[in-house]
Amino acid sequence: MADTADAGNQESLEAFVERATAFLDEHLAKRQARTAFEWGVGEDSGVKLWEEPDSEEERVRLDDARRWRRVRFDAGFGWIDGPVEHGGAGLSGKHLRAYRRVEAGYETPSDTYFKLDHVLGPVLLARATESVRTTIPVRMQQGELVACELFSEPDAGSDMFSARTRATRVDGGWKLNGQKVWTSDAHLADIGVVFTRTSNEPGRRAFTAFVLDMHQEGVEVVPLRQMTGGAAFNEVYLDDAFVPDEYLLGEVGQGWDVVSEILARERAGIGSGLSRSGSGLANGSRLIALVREMGKQDDPLVRQQLVKTMTGFWATRQLTSNGSDKGGAKAYRSDPTPLASKLALSFNLRRAANLATQVLGPKLAADNGEWGTFSWNSLVLGEPGVHIFAGTDEIVRNSLAEKVLGQPRDGRRG
Repeated sequence: MADTADAGNQESLEAFVERATAFLDEHLAKRQARTAFEWGVGEDSGVKLWEEPDSEEERVRLDDARRWRRVRFDAGFGWIDGPVEHGGAGLSGKHLRAYRRVEAGYETPSDTYFKLDHVLGPVLLARATESVRTTIPVRMQQGELVACELFSEPDAGSDMFSARTRATRVDGGWKLNGQKVWTSDAHLADIGVVFTRTSNEPGRRAFTAFVLDMHQEGVEVVPLRQMTGGAAFNEVYLDDAFVPDEYLLGEVGQGWDVVSEILARERAGIGSGLSRSGSGLANGSRLIALVREMGKQDDPLVRQQLVKTMTGFWATRQLTSNGSDKGGAKAYRSDPTPLASKLALSFNLRRAANLATQVLGPKLAADNGEWGTFSWNSLVLGEPGVHIFAGTDEIVRNSLAEKVLGQPRDGRRG
């Protein structure tokens, strides 16, 4: 990968930042400085964990994001750490992080629809066939392809050994049949990485992963309505969906290894979560204001819960900012930062949701028009989902024990 390139042949960070700043100044407006959270001022949108825009708004956002990705890529800032031979700039992870810090100061279209580019890209480069390696990763970076992950099933969420979606070999490729659930962005996706069963033998070698064309016949996407009222996830039905041989990832029987690597990379970017958002939740300002406005600032139990929540977000911010730069992609399987960050996010949001429930009481359940009360409903109803996405909390604990602490797997001794 680009991080291994000869540093002497790379552009200095100072020159790179200067070039990036000039490019951004030419194309974007500077982002307005965040104002401190003030109770009762501005839109009472609360703290939303899941993007749930209406379909028309979502399409407009996606089109804007695609256009910006293309402009950025054509200027040499689209795939900064990607290998030159596959369309990347061949620079280091430090250059990528430097660009992201600079771009954060400008008004950019949302990049959330392409959140998997740096998760799936390295896996595709390492495990896909030559035809896929030379086309799909670069098209993701250019904004041409939105990707999704087709892993979980109705009877196989974090227990992926129970997956039933089957891939059957046919002339020129494979036919896929089954159902996937809790798939983010499936309704917008152009491609998906799908985890399938290709044999009945026990163990991990029974599974194989493929890249799937999401626009073909045989792929039906149905939105999943959540208790928040929105539909941030989807069900995907596969009915003789076809995958050509060239879209195989790794070898037949290596699906478990492929998906494990993808999930490890995904967790690396999760933990910071709301720690960098402007909602005022992670830095405690919104929670402090809530406690004061509800007259609970002198309640010792509320104060204790408030401090626990704020210190939890602070500790996670330190972990992700200091740990993520040190734990490179090669160390993800043993670096505790991604796993610990994911667990920390789960703990922090549960504490915040419990605190809001404790302080607001009935005001959380009915919208009486009072600013800053019912708007917490989205956080409280959406928070349980955090404990199951990218691996349940229980699975993450097991991974920490086995991969980081070296503990034996369940059922083993010594």
